[in-house]
Amino acid sequence: MIRLILLLACAVPFISFAQNTTVYKCVIKGVPTFSQTPCAKDAQVITLKEINVIEAYKSSTPGKGITDSSVDNFLKVQEIDREIKKLQLEIKQSQKEYTAKAQQISYITQDQANRLGASSIADARATKTAALKEAYDASINQMQQQINALKQQKQLLSQNP
Repeated sequence: MIRLILLLACAVPFISFAQNTTVYKCVIKGVPTFSQTPCAKDAQVITLKEINVIEAYKSSTPGKGITDSSVDNFLKVQEIDREIKKLQLEIKQSQKEYTAKAQQISYITQDQANRLGASSIADARATKTAALKEAYDASINQMQQQINALKQQKQLLSQNP
């Protein structure tokens, strides 16, 4: 029993039940400095309350059904930007493919024109180029419409805080 009392008497000075922490603020050469010990004669004492992390977290977190929409909106805007850039790259790629295929069409021979049922090489080139242009224009227009829809969606998300 005496050992227990002696142990408690020795351990009490090392255990701090204080709910406050003391910090000293000093201004040294115009620069504010904070320390746990007084750093100058004119040190300003600042007392900080001990914060229970669990309670602070519980009080700062919103309810289960509430989310921070600004972060969600920011992430959605970033995703929309990536999708817009991807579609713009696809449009550029389609235009390059169209140019390459149009170049190939210019190499049509009389024999190939005859197989297409055209009266001349120029007619064969014109019909093949028109068909090719129609196919690529439809694809590019569809991608451009998707870009416009994404830009509108992005604008709506940017307006909502």
